[in-house]
Amino acid sequence: MKKITSSIIGCITLVTVASAQDKKPFVLNGKLTGHSDNKLYVMYEDVAGGRMVDSIDAKDGSFTWKGEISSLAVAYIRNGLRDNNPATIVLQPGTQQITGSRLQLNLAKVTGNPLNKELQELTREKMLIQQKYRSRLDSLQNEKDHDKAAEIRERLAPFFEENQQADYRYFKRYPTSVVTAYQLRFHTANLSLNALQDYYNKLGASTQNTTFGKYIAHEVAMLRSGSPGSTAAAFTAKDINGNPLSLSDYKGKYVLIDFWASWCVPCRKGNPHLRELYAKYQPKGWDIIGVADDDRNENAWKAAVAKDELPWKHVRRGADMSRLQDNPNDISLKYGIHSLPTKILINPEGVIIGRYGSEGDELDKKLKEIYGE
Repeated sequence: MKKITSSIIGCITLVTVASAQDKKPFVLNGKLTGHSDNKLYVMYEDVAGGRMVDSIDAKDGSFTWKGEISSLAVAYIRNGLRDNNPATIVLQPGTQQITGSRLQLNLAKVTGNPLNKELQELTREKMLIQQKYRSRLDSLQNEKDHDKAAEIRERLAPFFEENQQADYRYFKRYPTSVVTAYQLRFHTANLSLNALQDYYNKLGASTQNTTFGKYIAHEVAMLRSGSPGSTAAAFTAKDINGNPLSLSDYKGKYVLIDFWASWCVPCRKGNPHLRELYAKYQPKGWDIIGVADDDRNENAWKAAVAKDELPWKHVRRGADMSRLQDNPNDISLKYGIHSLPTKILINPEGVIIGRYGSEGDELDKKLKEIYGE
């Protein structure tokens, strides 16, 4: 499945987020071997919503990073903005130290803060997984062609799966950890409503009350709004021909909302079968609305619809990068969509009765159940 992500940081800035909690000072002293006299790039997110992105100077491999955080923070230290193997650490008020090699920042050791022992266990486990797929990961990083990169990414599916399972084992070993809440944010696209709710319940009240925990609570609510048993959220948008389209236009019939994108390889691979289902069941009253994650590329969207010969109505999701959480026109947000393809089946009463990914034939079975063949 293809995860939907947003761009994060385009330049080195200092971002502050209002917090009701008092901030306390921290100091991180570092000594890295193999380090030339230049900058390191650092950032953190703390449990009260504070965030900082900055750079610090190093001299002969030594540096001192000072700041203020609310209680605890998850931090990254990078050699450069494109460093894919940063040191990931838990910061707490007070003084702590980090030592290691600049060539392997992700394996650096943190002392003076026992919270990092658990996180370093996970880092070492993921390092071994990464070594198994090194050649393919290097090919992906160096590939400039969009389609070829997508093919490599598909072949890396076992790598992504092993990394996910490593995280899930960590969540089960340390269910109340702040790091668990922090990392869970990156797995909402892969977890069912019940699984995500279960992880959230086990965080405990203290971790649930952090910014990370509150984010998970919000994701649970969004996922529930797009899961079976919930009333389908209303929406109106302009279709591919510029005409208004509303979900209410389909009242009284079974309708499938197909969340996809022109750039999503598994979405495009599944389109021929979706066409077959449409040809079979549309005469019986079934319909489809395509909702594309192509708000920044109208031409690619229209070209994909034409090339794949998709005969049903199409709209775009209505994304707005300046309003990632509270955009009332974003159809994907209304249904808790974080991965593509996702298909939502709605009954004639407007209630969601199915949520499907790209694997399996659950949708086929459900349609046979509805239409008796």
